[in-house]
Amino acid sequence: MLRTFLYPYVSTLYCAAWNIQQNMEGLGIASSNFVQRDLQGNILSSYWSPAEATIPILGVLALCSLALATLFVVSGYILGRKRGAIGAFGLLALPGCLNLASLWPMVRYLPDRFDIGGTGALGASLGFLPLLALGMLLGWCATILLADILPLGDRFGHLYDHLWCTAGLVAAVFFVVDAGVGEHAKELAESQSTSRQASSYLARQAGAYATWCEKHQRTGSASCRWASDVQQTLLDYASDHVAIFTEFGPHTSADIYAHFRRSLPPQDVITIRREIAAYNAAHCPVKKLAPGISQLAPPSTVCLSTPAAYCTVFADALDGKVDKESILLTTALASECIIPTLVRLREEQQKLLARSIEDKRNKHYRWLYYVFFSLVVGGKIATSTMKLFSMGARKPTEIRRTVQLFKDGVQTACAAGRGAMLALRRVKGRLSGVFTTARCAAQKWREKVHAAYKMRRLHARSQRNKLVPPESQ
Repeated sequence: MLRTFLYPYVSTLYCAAWNIQQNMEGLGIASSNFVQRDLQGNILSSYWSPAEATIPILGVLALCSLALATLFVVSGYILGRKRGAIGAFGLLALPGCLNLASLWPMVRYLPDRFDIGGTGALGASLGFLPLLALGMLLGWCATILLADILPLGDRFGHLYDHLWCTAGLVAAVFFVVDAGVGEHAKELAESQSTSRQASSYLARQAGAYATWCEKHQRTGSASCRWASDVQQTLLDYASDHVAIFTEFGPHTSADIYAHFRRSLPPQDVITIRREIAAYNAAHCPVKKLAPGISQLAPPSTVCLSTPAAYCTVFADALDGKVDKESILLTTALASECIIPTLVRLREEQQKLLARSIEDKRNKHYRWLYYVFFSLVVGGKIATSTMKLFSMGARKPTEIRRTVQLFKDGVQTACAAGRGAMLALRRVKGRLSGVFTTARCAAQKWREKVHAAYKMRRLHARSQRNKLVPPESQ
């Protein structure tokens, strides 16, 4: 029965503990990773257990909830003395009583997923509601207690309205920020999709060029070797996570021309680019019709116009010249514009990734603010409660009920202490009398036994004297 009564409270706090653990991991404050060591300190094993990590948080929440429940009952006493305290206690016991009557809703309190070390993951919304309720209740109780102890007056409500309006405006700003927080993540996803598609496109063209090299027995040339070697690099670019691409992606065009990630001399890179330019000129020739007028090679299975998204950067200078028209040409191998574009996309994704991570981390700070805002909401509700119960119009004998309750509690505790000490003294006196009586009885018994022993010895000695014959004269 007790377990059924406590189920709503424990399950709700446990759900809140999961939410706190998720946000603490997002902020990097805590971790759900546990390391087992032997007696010498050597690591034996390591494992992740969010459920185990939430146990200490649950204990802290339980202690804080007990203290908050006490404050709530005291606040009820401030508002309505014994009747208010009984009402507050009834409200606290209502969830447990509803569960005893099978009227409490059976809700799945545990989250569907938990992101280990997940920055930006705020946890289940159901776990955030108990935290807001606890924060609002704490703000309400604290304001009621302050209004009872200190002579705040009516001006306190007007001053509190300034805090309330300011906190509301900040919450509105955060709401607007939350609405646009996904822009950086969206731009990052679009940039990542473009880099992957461009890498796959260049890999297909380089594969076709490598096949042409094998067919024409030109595998020994620098560009043909590069077309074969670059396949794995482009495959990695097309499949790697954005964090890996920004770290190990191309920082310069020479990184893609490198031989198995080992940089080549600049002269070898120039040789590869010249051979590719000759390959494009042979398969996709450009006819000069007149000064300033050219005819491009028609699109075919070999010559294609490179999508504009894959060519957003001019080609690197070759022989001291930058070919700004190569972006518009139909080519068989569009490495001249795709490779610089991949370099630019890596730099772009690096900046967008940092902004996206910062946006996700800021979610947790906004989470903290909303918890603080629940305190402000509780205080605002308390100001209305104070007006409802006319706390400002009380007689001098009716104010500072908390202090009087504390004094009564201290006096009751002192009286109980004195009563306990008196009872202990009475018990001690009775026990002392019992022990004294027992000692006297034991002493009399020992004396009686000793006297009987002496009488037996005297009797035995007299019997021995009668048995000895008298000496002859």
